[in-house]
Amino acid sequence: MNESHQVLFRKYRPQFFRDVIYQDLAVGSLQNAFKSKKIGHAYIFIGPRGVGKTTIARILAKRLNCERPDGVEPCNECNSCVEITKGNSNDVMEIDAASNSGVDNVRELRENVKFNAMGGKYRVYILDEVHMLSGAAFNALLKTLEEPPQHVVFILATTEYHKIPETILSRCQDFTFRKVPASVLQQYIETIAKKEELKFDSEGLFWIAKKGDGSVRDTLSFMEQAVVFTDGNLTGAKLRKMIGYHGIDTFIEFLNTIIDTTKSAKLFESLEHYFQEGVDLIKFIWDFVEFLNSLLLIQDNLSERESINIPQEDIQKLKTEYRSLDKELLILLSENIFLIHEKLNQMKLRSSYEVKVYLEIQFRKVILEREKPSVSGLLSKISELTKLIQSDINNIQDQSVQLPNEKQKSETVTEKKISPELKSNVLNVPLENEKFLKEKFSGIEVDPGQFKNL
Repeated sequence: MNESHQVLFRKYRPQFFRDVIYQDLAVGSLQNAFKSKKIGHAYIFIGPRGVGKTTIARILAKRLNCERPDGVEPCNECNSCVEITKGNSNDVMEIDAASNSGVDNVRELRENVKFNAMGGKYRVYILDEVHMLSGAAFNALLKTLEEPPQHVVFILATTEYHKIPETILSRCQDFTFRKVPASVLQQYIETIAKKEELKFDSEGLFWIAKKGDGSVRDTLSFMEQAVVFTDGNLTGAKLRKMIGYHGIDTFIEFLNTIIDTTKSAKLFESLEHYFQEGVDLIKFIWDFVEFLNSLLLIQDNLSERESINIPQEDIQKLKTEYRSLDKELLILLSENIFLIHEKLNQMKLRSSYEVKVYLEIQFRKVILEREKPSVSGLLSKISELTKLIQSDINNIQDQSVQLPNEKQKSETVTEKKISPELKSNVLNVPLENEKFLKEKFSGIEVDPGQFKNL
């Protein structure tokens, strides 16, 4: 590898406020502070990893000490800006609180803040992962944060806001950073892919953005890895292979073997095949749970949600494939297979063979449950029988005759017997259905309004 090679997340680290993506609230507030010349003495940046906290802290430090600022932006060309960009400025100190968490480290910091800036206007202290400071260290920092020298600005960064003492928070201006949506990340890495002259398609960039999980740094780190793995060809097919994603066709086939119980043998053949191929069966089951949940979101017209882990190109195919799939069945399957995954994690089985055996046992139970009549199916059958009974009763009333005997004038008899079809439907209800109904509805009050014909 070329010694001058620079990894993507460093090469494309923003150097201006305008280059930061999706953190408009924090960036806009800091820009307004420069416009109104109301610079705070202590800031705390709160948010998940890799979304720009340290990057914006450095840009803020550059703008504070810039010799020729361009409005709210640093010039990025003067000596101060260049030194801060390279990380060798004497006026900007980046301190890792995780490895400098003791009270002695903070006492040393308190002694150093007394000295004036050497080149710029301010001495800027950036404390990363500040929640790692000990209780005594926080107490030592408290007085300095409350009344720091005029030439000192503190920027605290943390991923765990709840661990910061209220006494510290009350002395800082806080800014909340958010995870970057996958769609925004996908657009961002597309511009980088074009600059790097990489081959790509929409699905490939989708999987890279999804893998980043809202972190710009993690996204670019994975993109760097993907470039090496695919030799600069970031296509969906190669990325699926890299991350171990099986594609919706695999899950469609797997789901169909569960829905159609006559194909249950195919389900166990698939499990055996994945086992022989060395597939991580626990991860496969979780991916299948996500697939089922995505189908439910699609049925609820929520397919545009960021959380759907399926490329847009495949969503339309799923809409067509499962337009008429019973939602109750899908919910029950999702719940049952999620419980299977949960038990797998709790059991911590020692080998993939044990996982396969366990899954085969559990899926036999799932198929057995599928063979039982569903609640919706039973209610539909009851409704049909009710209509049939009501229809025969109406026919009996229409064809009833009045007897001529005075004593029996008030009595009626019918010339028509109950039809054989009705007798078969009413009297020959399978005992297993009767037992199932008792188990399902025992102790449950039923609204008579749901069955108007009864």
